[in-house]
Amino acid sequence: MNSVDKKPHVVILGGGTGGVIVANLLGRKAKKLADVTLVSKQENVFYEPDLIYRIFDKKSTKKQYRPLRKVVNKRVKILNEEVIHLDPKGQKVQFKSGNDISYDYLVIATGAHYNYDNVPGYAGEAHHFYDEEAALKLRDALESFEGGNIVTGVADLPYKCPIAPIEVTFMLYHYFKRRKMLEQVNLHYLSPLGGAFSIEQASEKFEKQFEKKGIELHEFFNTEEILPEKKVVSSLEGEEINYDLLILVPPHEGATYIDDRELANEQGWVLVDTERLQSLAYPNIFAVGDTTELPISKAGSTAHYQAKVASKNILRLIKEGQLNAKYNGHAQCFVMMGLTSAMVLDFTYTRPPLRIGYIPNRLFYYVKKFFARFFFRGVLSGRI
Repeated sequence: MNSVDKKPHVVILGGGTGGVIVANLLGRKAKKLADVTLVSKQENVFYEPDLIYRIFDKKSTKKQYRPLRKVVNKRVKILNEEVIHLDPKGQKVQFKSGNDISYDYLVIATGAHYNYDNVPGYAGEAHHFYDEEAALKLRDALESFEGGNIVTGVADLPYKCPIAPIEVTFMLYHYFKRRKMLEQVNLHYLSPLGGAFSIEQASEKFEKQFEKKGIELHEFFNTEEILPEKKVVSSLEGEEINYDLLILVPPHEGATYIDDRELANEQGWVLVDTERLQSLAYPNIFAVGDTTELPISKAGSTAHYQAKVASKNILRLIKEGQLNAKYNGHAQCFVMMGLTSAMVLDFTYTRPPLRIGYIPNRLFYYVKKFFARFFFRGVLSGRI
């Protein structure tokens, strides 16, 4: 502790998966050792993974929300504030309301944000499914689509849930197959990589399915601009593709209020040790989830595993002044291979995905489909 009279103050920025898990773990385990505050401008937690289902069904998004206060430990103070500046040297966070807060330890779990202006022509023309409004708008567009080129893919790197655009492409194929429209639809997938996916073994599986289903893969396609008047998307490499419906993952960036280049790079991604999740410049700052600049998928599962490591290290620092927990790069992604089947990728920094996960089946589909129930009741608590 800082002194015998004052408990250290742990402030967590971000009320998503990583931030809530850290808050709950510290709320239970820190107890009399520290005061814990969670800062989020949102009053609810939203389960984003189910948005890919909302594209293809008629269901409401209502069940994807839970009030923060209902999923966060009662020992944790919640501030519904919007952060506008972070001063890591002065150990203060400034809010849009004009208030500020000081901290002894800080956890940055602010996720990823979208900057549509990074790709000229994107705003108002390209569809995506990374927030509620966009997913429901895409659902309407699909219902009225009568045929032509559907171009899916990635507008810029990096982006969260790297498997999502591939999932949606396979789901689109199944969706139009059910509607008996495959002959009227041409599916194209744009990848900035030299394959469909960053993990070679998985990429081979996806590419075989693309070929089998007649989905054209465009490798090394780094989106330069979108020309709405011509219905063309062009790449830095000089390739142009015509579209009738364009579905691109939007350009991502980290928190714009982090302007300390020792703490985060120019895109706002926080620079942390790959195992300790501790800032490379400020020992009392940790980061988890999408906001980190780590060589691993930006996904809910990584935030889940990272949150446990960061919590353990903060507790150990408070108690003994040292770290002991390490993150091994563990990530787990259930991949929809259609509307009713899925496979699973489970890997770490050093271990490739397990081979058994490459077999698409209904079991993995049901696990992914009903995971939201475990998310709110178990995952966010930090107990599983």
